[in-house]
Amino acid sequence: MNPQPEAQPAAPTDARADARADARADARADGPGSPAWWQARYAERERRRPRQGGLTLDRITAGALELADREGLEALTMRRLGEHLQVRHTSLYRHVASREELLIETVDHMLGEIRLPSLDGDWRAGLEAGAREFRRVLAAHPAVVPLLTAGQLLGPHALRAREHALAELLAHGWAPRPAVHVYLTVTHFVIGAAVLDSAGAARTAGQRAAMAELFASLSPRTHPVVHRHAELLNSLDPQAEFDFGLRTLLHGLDHPRSEETPV
Repeated sequence: MNPQPEAQPAAPTDARADARADARADARADGPGSPAWWQARYAERERRRPRQGGLTLDRITAGALELADREGLEALTMRRLGEHLQVRHTSLYRHVASREELLIETVDHMLGEIRLPSLDGDWRAGLEAGAREFRRVLAAHPAVVPLLTAGQLLGPHALRAREHALAELLAHGWAPRPAVHVYLTVTHFVIGAAVLDSAGAARTAGQRAAMAELFASLSPRTHPVVHRHAELLNSLDPQAEFDFGLRTLLHGLDHPRSEETPV
């Protein structure tokens, strides 16, 4: 009988790959947009004294938003922003340490454009008004919308909206846990719709007609339902889809007054 070769030890490739993945995860956990980063950011703002007549973070992020709207996100570099603001780009680094930090702060500046509605009266109407206002702001800045998923929305303007919505829901008798669920569900619905729209899912009339033609060309043997409803599947524009989804979501919500009642 021939002796069997001894098993060779497994290469440490997987272990090294896992270690690198863990290191990247740790870096993201403390990187720009993370809770730890925002906490340090708030502490720094409290310590810093603004220079009289000097460059401010608000002016920087306002200029960054203008530049992204006009020239696209790819054009938003520190050097190009310095030119846009007519300052030396090196002066920007006193306020943001990198382009990544600039993008995170620019997103929060955009959220500052949201006009917070009152939920006086019908809480569903107030939530609907807030969601539509959120969508209006995002639609005005499509180049910046993809950044909403790059980090957690924990800046001062984001927290202002979070505080407002949760306080209003609690004032209308919602228990804290379901109030948080409702706020996050509606917020994520609006963000998801905006991200899809900014990525090209907002179909034009011509694109919808082409989709209907494609569906109609499918064999009724393999796709009978899609073939039969080819026109209907592409009859709604993105705004109509959003309207239907938002109202269905809001009117599907009960009004739990205890933590135990499921949403």
